[in-house]
Amino acid sequence: MNITEIRVHVVGREDTNLRAYASVTLDGAFVIHGIKIIEGERGLFVGMPRRKREDGSSQDVCHPINNTTRYQMEERILAAYHQELAHPGSTRKSQPMGGSVPDFDGSGFYVE
Repeated sequence: MNITEIRVHVVGREDTNLRAYASVTLDGAFVIHGIKIIEGERGLFVGMPRRKREDGSSQDVCHPINNTTRYQMEERILAAYHQELAHPGSTRKSQPMGGSVPDFDGSGFYVE
């Protein structure tokens, strides 16, 4: 599975722990919207899209099924977030990103 694009939209509000939303495209064919970049007590983390259940609890809509993939996706998403902070608009251009999950080694990351 290749992450072919990551787009980040920075929220830009100081009154919330939510820092940005991200969308990840897999193999140029499947997109995951609603990924959150959140500032927690121990730093930034990535929250997968969630939905509310009838009982008021919430559940992930989708998520990596192993820790290796979760870590690698989080690293890529957070790197794109930092790139977007440094160069606003850079992750919203329609350009492919190389690299693969779960064999990510850091060499294929592309954000202008």
